[in-house]
Amino acid sequence: MQLDIIDVSQPSTATTRNGRQYQSIEVTFKNDEGKVQSKKLMSFSNPDVFKTAQTWEKGDIVNVATEKDEAGYWQWTRVLAEGEQQPAPAVQTASATARPATRVTGSNYETKEERALRQVMIVRQSSLANAVATLATHGKAITEIDVIGLAKKYENFVLGQQSADSSFAEFEDDIPL
Repeated sequence: MQLDIIDVSQPSTATTRNGRQYQSIEVTFKNDEGKVQSKKLMSFSNPDVFKTAQTWEKGDIVNVATEKDEAGYWQWTRVLAEGEQQPAPAVQTASATARPATRVTGSNYETKEERALRQVMIVRQSSLANAVATLATHGKAITEIDVIGLAKKYENFVLGQQSADSSFAEFEDDIPL
Protein backbone atom coordinates (compact mmCIF):
# COMPACT_ATOMS: atom_id res chain seq x y z
CA MET A 1 0.00 0.00 0.00
CA GLN A 2 1.41 3.35 -0.97
CA LEU A 3 1.16 6.08 1.67
CA ASP A 4 1.54 9.84 1.41
CA ILE A 5 2.76 10.82 4.89
CA ILE A 6 0.97 13.80 6.45
CA ASP A 7 2.27 13.59 10.02
CA VAL A 8 4.18 11.31 12.38
CA SER A 9 3.72 11.93 16.10
CA GLN A 10 6.53 11.88 18.62
CA PRO A 11 6.99 8.53 20.37
CA SER A 12 5.06 8.24 23.62
CA THR A 13 5.94 5.74 26.32
CA ALA A 14 3.31 3.67 28.11
CA THR A 15 3.42 0.89 30.70
CA THR A 16 1.45 -2.35 30.54
CA ARG A 17 -0.32 -3.88 33.54
CA ASN A 18 2.62 -6.19 34.17
CA GLY A 19 5.06 -3.27 34.32
CA ARG A 20 6.65 -3.54 30.87
CA GLN A 21 7.12 -0.34 28.90
CA TYR A 22 6.53 0.19 25.20
CA GLN A 23 6.44 3.10 22.79
CA SER A 24 3.79 4.11 20.30
CA ILE A 25 3.52 6.61 17.47
CA GLU A 26 0.62 7.68 15.29
CA VAL A 27 1.11 8.02 11.56
CA THR A 28 -1.38 10.17 9.64
CA PHE A 29 -1.38 9.53 5.89
CA LYS A 30 -3.33 9.55 2.64
CA ASN A 31 -3.91 6.07 1.26
CA ASP A 32 -3.94 4.93 -2.40
CA GLU A 33 -7.44 6.36 -2.85
CA GLY A 34 -6.53 9.76 -1.36
CA LYS A 35 -8.46 9.12 1.86
CA VAL A 36 -6.85 10.51 5.04
CA GLN A 37 -6.30 7.84 7.68
CA SER A 38 -4.14 7.26 10.73
CA LYS A 39 -2.43 4.19 12.10
CA LYS A 40 -1.09 3.69 15.60
CA LEU A 41 2.14 1.70 15.61
CA MET A 42 3.50 -0.05 18.70
CA SER A 43 7.15 -0.79 19.32
CA PHE A 44 6.43 -4.41 20.22
CA SER A 45 4.13 -5.40 17.34
CA ASN A 46 6.56 -4.86 14.44
CA PRO A 47 9.81 -3.27 15.62
CA ASP A 48 11.33 -2.74 12.15
CA VAL A 49 8.32 -0.83 10.81
CA PHE A 50 8.08 1.15 14.06
CA LYS A 51 11.75 2.16 13.90
CA THR A 52 11.55 3.16 10.22
CA ALA A 53 8.27 5.08 10.70
CA GLN A 54 9.94 7.36 13.25
CA THR A 55 12.13 8.76 10.46
CA TRP A 56 9.25 9.62 8.10
CA GLU A 57 8.42 13.27 7.47
CA LYS A 58 5.53 15.16 5.92
CA GLY A 59 5.42 14.61 2.15
CA ASP A 60 7.30 11.28 2.14
CA ILE A 61 5.83 8.63 -0.12
CA VAL A 62 6.17 5.23 1.55
CA ASN A 63 5.23 1.77 0.36
CA VAL A 64 4.27 -0.71 3.12
CA ALA A 65 3.31 -4.38 3.02
CA THR A 66 0.08 -5.14 4.89
CA GLU A 67 -1.36 -8.33 6.29
CA LYS A 68 -4.55 -9.11 8.17
CA ASP A 69 -3.94 -10.48 11.67
CA GLU A 70 -5.98 -13.14 13.49
CA ALA A 71 -8.31 -10.50 14.91
CA GLY A 72 -9.09 -9.20 11.41
CA TYR A 73 -7.08 -5.96 11.59
CA TRP A 74 -4.64 -4.84 8.90
CA GLN A 75 -1.06 -4.67 10.20
CA TRP A 76 1.94 -3.13 8.52
CA THR A 77 4.41 -5.98 8.26
CA ARG A 78 7.36 -4.26 6.54
CA VAL A 79 8.43 -1.20 4.60
CA LEU A 80 8.97 -1.96 0.91
CA ALA A 81 11.75 -0.46 -1.18
CA GLU A 82 10.88 2.08 -3.86
CA GLY A 83 9.18 0.32 -6.78
CA GLU A 84 8.85 -2.97 -4.87
CA GLN A 85 5.37 -4.48 -4.91
CA GLN A 86 3.66 -6.19 -2.01
CA PRO A 87 3.71 -9.96 -2.57
CA ALA A 88 0.35 -11.47 -3.47
CA PRO A 89 -1.37 -13.06 -0.49
CA ALA A 90 -0.95 -16.80 -0.29
CA VAL A 91 -4.00 -18.75 -1.36
CA GLN A 92 -5.55 -20.29 1.70
CA THR A 93 -7.82 -23.26 1.81
CA ALA A 94 -11.28 -22.97 3.27
CA SER A 95 -10.21 -24.76 6.45
CA ALA A 96 -7.35 -22.31 7.04
CA THR A 97 -9.61 -19.27 6.72
CA ALA A 98 -12.61 -20.73 8.52
CA ARG A 99 -13.32 -19.12 11.83
CA PRO A 100 -14.80 -20.96 14.76
CA ALA A 101 -18.56 -20.70 14.98
CA THR A 102 -19.72 -17.99 17.34
CA ARG A 103 -23.37 -18.94 17.12
CA VAL A 104 -25.04 -22.08 18.33
CA THR A 105 -26.54 -23.87 15.35
CA GLY A 106 -28.80 -26.21 17.32
CA SER A 107 -31.22 -25.65 20.13
CA ASN A 108 -29.98 -25.75 23.70
CA TYR A 109 -33.50 -25.73 25.11
CA GLU A 110 -34.94 -28.80 26.79
CA THR A 111 -37.43 -30.82 24.82
CA LYS A 112 -40.98 -31.25 26.07
CA GLU A 113 -40.10 -34.71 27.41
CA GLU A 114 -36.96 -33.44 29.20
CA ARG A 115 -38.97 -30.68 30.87
CA ALA A 116 -41.58 -33.22 32.03
CA LEU A 117 -38.88 -35.47 33.52
CA ARG A 118 -37.30 -32.49 35.27
CA GLN A 119 -40.66 -31.54 36.78
CA VAL A 120 -41.13 -35.09 38.09
CA MET A 121 -37.67 -34.94 39.71
CA ILE A 122 -38.53 -31.61 41.34
CA VAL A 123 -41.81 -33.01 42.67
CA ARG A 124 -40.01 -36.09 44.04
CA GLN A 125 -37.40 -33.99 45.79
CA SER A 126 -40.05 -31.74 47.30
CA SER A 127 -42.13 -34.76 48.35
CA LEU A 128 -39.16 -36.32 50.14
CA ALA A 129 -38.45 -33.10 52.02
CA ASN A 130 -42.09 -32.72 53.04
CA ALA A 131 -42.34 -36.38 54.05
CA VAL A 132 -39.34 -35.97 56.38
CA ALA A 133 -40.86 -32.77 57.82
CA THR A 134 -44.22 -34.47 58.37
CA LEU A 135 -42.79 -37.58 60.01
CA ALA A 136 -40.42 -35.56 62.20
CA THR A 137 -43.39 -33.85 63.90
CA HIS A 138 -44.58 -37.17 65.38
CA GLY A 139 -41.59 -37.34 67.74
CA LYS A 140 -40.72 -40.95 67.03
CA ALA A 141 -37.85 -42.51 65.07
CA ILE A 142 -38.44 -42.52 61.35
CA THR A 143 -37.17 -45.07 58.89
CA GLU A 144 -36.23 -44.79 55.27
CA ILE A 145 -39.22 -46.92 54.29
CA ASP A 146 -41.62 -44.56 56.13
CA VAL A 147 -40.14 -41.50 54.41
CA ILE A 148 -40.20 -43.02 50.92
CA GLY A 149 -43.72 -44.37 51.38
CA LEU A 150 -45.14 -41.01 52.45
CA ALA A 151 -43.11 -39.16 49.77
CA LYS A 152 -44.58 -41.51 47.13
CA LYS A 153 -48.09 -40.65 48.35
CA TYR A 154 -47.32 -36.92 48.14
CA GLU A 155 -45.79 -37.36 44.67
CA ASN A 156 -48.79 -39.32 43.37
CA PHE A 157 -51.16 -36.71 44.70
CA VAL A 158 -49.22 -33.78 43.17
CA LEU A 159 -48.93 -35.53 39.80
CA GLY A 160 -52.67 -36.28 39.78
CA GLN A 161 -52.28 -40.05 40.03
CA GLN A 162 -54.24 -40.26 43.26
CA SER A 163 -57.13 -38.13 44.43
CA ALA A 164 -57.32 -36.57 47.87
CA ASP A 165 -60.47 -38.57 48.73
CA SER A 166 -58.80 -41.95 48.13
CA SER A 167 -55.89 -41.06 50.36
CA PHE A 168 -58.19 -40.42 53.33
CA ALA A 169 -59.67 -43.90 53.05
CA GLU A 170 -56.32 -45.40 54.03
CA PHE A 171 -56.20 -43.66 57.41
CA GLU A 172 -57.76 -45.36 60.39
CA ASP A 173 -60.77 -43.70 61.90
CA ASP A 174 -59.51 -42.03 65.06
CA ILE A 175 -62.46 -39.69 65.59
CA PRO A 176 -64.85 -41.03 68.23
CA LEU A 177 -68.55 -41.10 67.36
